[in-house]
Amino acid sequence: MAAAEACPAEARSASSTAPGRLPKPSPQRPQSYLLLFNVGKKQNFGTLLRSACAFGVSEVLVVGAKKIATFGNQGTSAHAKMVHCETLEAAKAELAARGAKICGIEIDDGAQPVVAHPFSGPTAFMLGNEGVGMTPAQRAACDFFVYIPQHTGATASLNVAVAGSIVLHHFATWAAMPEHPRCGEKFVVDPARSALEKFEHPTEAEKAEMDRKRADRAAKRRKEDDEEEDEKVEDNESEEAEEG
Repeated sequence: MAAAEACPAEARSASSTAPGRLPKPSPQRPQSYLLLFNVGKKQNFGTLLRSACAFGVSEVLVVGAKKIATFGNQGTSAHAKMVHCETLEAAKAELAARGAKICGIEIDDGAQPVVAHPFSGPTAFMLGNEGVGMTPAQRAACDFFVYIPQHTGATASLNVAVAGSIVLHHFATWAAMPEHPRCGEKFVVDPARSALEKFEHPTEAEKAEMDRKRADRAAKRRKEDDEEEDEKVEDNESEEAEEG
């Protein structure tokens, strides 16, 4: 029997999270956000989602991509509250509306060590590309930077997902986020909301995502109709030219 199934009812009821949902924002506890942009490897996407769910991230903002590969998320993507933004500027505006500063996780001359917990309130964390790091636009979008101190010269930097996970845990510790219940050798896993439940009783984020997909489909249909109409006009013009 799995550890979660063997848990007594008291352990399950001790969870501060509603089934299938990330922790509800607390007016007393600063919220964290994960801003995904320019991360290239699907394994890192999945691992970052898994860590975001484990360490109480309120929302995951994805820039540009309508769909992301979540290999390695171990089922946690069903619990993640995803927000899709067309541009980095749009994501920054979304976060500003939530009162969140953007923290770049980067080895930068102006970066502060994450162990010093240089946080002051709601914070969104953004990482650079696995190979080239942050773009100039990403750096310009950040309000401040943190880095993870290393203690040997064996490697120049950490894997992007590992670095993100460490920083998210530090923020959760600084924000005094309560520990989730454990049972045996595992933490208690809340059941994810079903697709039907999300459709019938969507959260604000889920409704926004459904509206976005409907708008995308409508725009695609309009584009196809316009292209078909243009083809008809061209065909008619060609026929008239031949007859003339």
